[in-house]
Amino acid sequence: MSEAETAEIKIPKGREYQFPTDPDHLWDGLNDIGLGIRWVAEVKKADMQVELSGPKWEYKSYTILEVIEEPGIVRDGVMTLIGPDIHEVEPGSSFPSAWDIRVYGKGITQRHREYIERQMSMSLHGVEGYMAFGSFQAPWMRFSKSIVGRLTFPKLCQIVYAFIKTVIPQVEAMDFRWIIGSEEVGGMKLIEPLYKLGIQRLKAQELATTLEDSDVDVFYGCTICKSLAPNHVCVITPSQIPYCGILSYNGAQVTIELDPEGYIFRMPKGECKNELMGSYTGVDEAVYERSNRQIKHVNIFSAIKYPTTNCGCFEGAAFYIPEVDGIGLAVRRYIGVTPLGIKFSRLAGTISGGSQNHGNKGVSVRSMQSKTFLKGDGGWTRVVWMPADLKKEVAEYIPEEIYDKIATEQDAIDPKDLKEFLKKKNHPIVEKYWKNGEPVPLKVPPPGGEWPD
Repeated sequence: MSEAETAEIKIPKGREYQFPTDPDHLWDGLNDIGLGIRWVAEVKKADMQVELSGPKWEYKSYTILEVIEEPGIVRDGVMTLIGPDIHEVEPGSSFPSAWDIRVYGKGITQRHREYIERQMSMSLHGVEGYMAFGSFQAPWMRFSKSIVGRLTFPKLCQIVYAFIKTVIPQVEAMDFRWIIGSEEVGGMKLIEPLYKLGIQRLKAQELATTLEDSDVDVFYGCTICKSLAPNHVCVITPSQIPYCGILSYNGAQVTIELDPEGYIFRMPKGECKNELMGSYTGVDEAVYERSNRQIKHVNIFSAIKYPTTNCGCFEGAAFYIPEVDGIGLAVRRYIGVTPLGIKFSRLAGTISGGSQNHGNKGVSVRSMQSKTFLKGDGGWTRVVWMPADLKKEVAEYIPEEIYDKIATEQDAIDPKDLKEFLKKKNHPIVEKYWKNGEPVPLKVPPPGGEWPD
């Protein structure tokens, strides 16, 4: 963020570190940290040294990558740490955080930002003792006690720096500022205003597209999460943003251009079998082959019938509520109970892993902004519940006539109360999907099952 944007926020002075910038020495000093797929693991609460963001802090933290198109601004290889390092805190500590990264390179523009973000995620995928879930807008990180004395926040930034400089030689300069929100530096009083500015900045950086799905013959697929979800395949279309919220159709195009043999691949959409559901012959063929021949059919625009598979990196989820025959929405930062009687964390654990879970679909906040959002299930006319803050965040994308008729945790959580709320508000679902004023629950098949013809 620029100094002008943060002028009213008093940011303490931090410690500066300089990484090796010579291509032959980028990885110097990192030999004692395990790197690679074998180190991908969850860090349990009992085993953690420190946690950043997550449900305790309502996910009010961020990681922001900013592309600077003017030379001489980015300080190559410099990392500023504000707050304590991993080994300087008590085991089990938890803090909010604000992580700002800037890159510069001749020819590197905003169009390349999503690709660089993905490569950043890749660089950290397999760091010993490190766990991360969620999106850049709502990250959740944990560091294990087992790496105390070896891994530090500066070293983690050096890993990102070395990886990006190695795989994207067009990046000429990269610097970092990481604020660990301990009480000594201001805690949430410092992080929260930065978080609000950060989210605004992330939205401003999103590239708008006028492309429709019908304008293109090729979609894209992504299999970056196969190490955690072996049968998972993301389908990316002009209107369909992946669940992680990181990549768009434009980002997929750039990735193919820069890394044609990578985890993003072209997916000819083939013949359209059902436009409302988002069913295409080419998509089914690609998903079948890339899912180890486990998933035979997907509907891109449905959370209920044959949804695309879920990995584990989704920002949020759409879930079927049988008692009202409607769909609920929740995101990771919501720490309360959903109308399913469980919290989001348990829901996420249940539907992740790469299987096809009828009635459940990963979503991102960006995907909720699309006019094809859940189109196959009725779109917003089928959405009956969502957390109040999420509802406010995407208010401009919810049809005005439906907005007040969607319940939040402040209105109802128990399905019986939710049912009465929907009747009282005359939600479109009552007339459009219920029969004689009563919901008729669908008999949802188990994961991997098939719907009756």
